[in-house]
Amino acid sequence: MTKSIETIWQQGFIDEKALVAPKINDLYNQKSQNVIDKLQRTFRLNNLGIIIGACLVLLVLSAFSMPVLGLFIAAILFSQVWISKKQLIKLERMDKNISSYQYIKSFDIWLKTAIAQHTRMYQFIYPALFVACITQFGFSWVGQSIIQGFQMDFPNIPVLFGVPIVFSAGVLFIAFLLSYFASAIYQLDMKPIYGREFKKLEEIITDMETLRV
Repeated sequence: MTKSIETIWQQGFIDEKALVAPKINDLYNQKSQNVIDKLQRTFRLNNLGIIIGACLVLLVLSAFSMPVLGLFIAAILFSQVWISKKQLIKLERMDKNISSYQYIKSFDIWLKTAIAQHTRMYQFIYPALFVACITQFGFSWVGQSIIQGFQMDFPNIPVLFGVPIVFSAGVLFIAFLLSYFASAIYQLDMKPIYGREFKKLEEIITDMETLRV
C-alpha cells in the first residue's frame, strides 16, 4: 500500500536510531517537503501559463494575418505542455515507500532527467522558431522590400528561391548558434522561475548527505 509524501517526511531521511539530533532531522524533512511541493506547484502553474500564452499567440498572429505561424508556435508550446504532463505523471508514480532522503534523491534524478529531455528538444525548437519567424517576415511587405532593395544594390549576389544566398546563409548560421547554445538559453529561461528552488534543493541534498556520513 503506497504512502503519502507527508508520511515519507515523517519517517525521516535516515533511521531515527542513527540520529544525534532528531530536531535536525525534522527540520530537513520539512525543508525538503516545502521545496518539492513548491516546485511541483510551479511546474503546474508554468504549464497553465504556457497554454494561455499559446492561445494568445495564436489569436494575435491570426489577427495580423499570420495564422500559419501562430499555429506552428502554438503547436510547439502545446507539445511542451504534453511532455511536461507526462513527466509529472512519472513523478506521481514514483515509489513513496521509501525514506524522505531517498525520495528527494529520486526527485532530483527525475528533475535532471526532465531538464535534459527538454534541453534536447529545445536544440530543435529554438532554431525552428527562429526560422519560422524569419520566413514569415520574409513574406511580409517589409521583408520583400528589404530583399528587393538588397538585390538592386548587389545584383551579382546569387539568389536561392528568390532570396539572396547571403540572407539564407545568415539565417542558417544563427539557427545553428541557437541549437548549439540551446542548453545555456534554456537555463536562462528557467532561472527566473525555478532558479531559487533548484538552489535550495541542491543545498538540502548536500546537507542531508553530510548528516548521513
